[in-house]
Amino acid sequence: MKTFERRMAVTGLDVRENADDLTLTGYASTFSQPYDMGWYTETVDPDAFKRTLGQKPDVRLLINHDGLPLARTTSGTLTLSADKKGLLASANLDRNDPDVQAILPKMQRRDLNEMSFGFRVIEDIWQNDMSERTLRQLDLNGGDVSVVTYPANPNTSVSLRSDGTGFDAIASAMEALRSRHASDDEVRALLARMTAAFGGELPEPVLTEPETKAVEDEDTSDDERERNAARLLIRKRQLALL
Repeated sequence: MKTFERRMAVTGLDVRENADDLTLTGYASTFSQPYDMGWYTETVDPDAFKRTLGQKPDVRLLINHDGLPLARTTSGTLTLSADKKGLLASANLDRNDPDVQAILPKMQRRDLNEMSFGFRVIEDIWQNDMSERTLRQLDLNGGDVSVVTYPANPNTSVSLRSDGTGFDAIASAMEALRSRHASDDEVRALLARMTAAFGGELPEPVLTEPETKAVEDEDTSDDERERNAARLLIRKRQLALL
């Protein structure tokens, strides 16, 4: 299964307070606005959340992607919607929650004014020169939208080793090259660009036992076996060329 990735939207937060309600609103993602990922630029497609929102995903509102939830879609205290601008989050906060009380003045002073979201990539496309990636379909179920102190930064060697977010992008790019029957020289050139972006260090792919077994598991669907087999091939090829 793909790991959760994280991206930040620098759009600001809005907190509205009255006698009865305390509401947080903000964009966790914006559409059609390229952002730098180190060795490529990335854009979220306007329809990227259409399918997952239709499936009513279980998403939590967190602080820095951690801790107890401030709100949650399944409880009705958090709602997510997509408009022309991006993924809009709206949360009804509990003013008696000590976590809310801790961040409320910081948001009101604009000391906390950024959001980030956690997701899995279901479908993406790459430009022929592998310099631009478009996220076509994303899965939010089990993920989060977060008020963040610092932007999530997946294009660092620390993030690559700790949660694999960088490696999934690498695997996706390698799969795109494989599907185009790219030469070894083209693959080496891309890996060199990745290595330079990450300060000379790429993660070492690990072939896990569950992934290996899933290729031959009779209870696994043909599509899933094909995806797992392709993923193993990508990792083996990366190991051979590094």
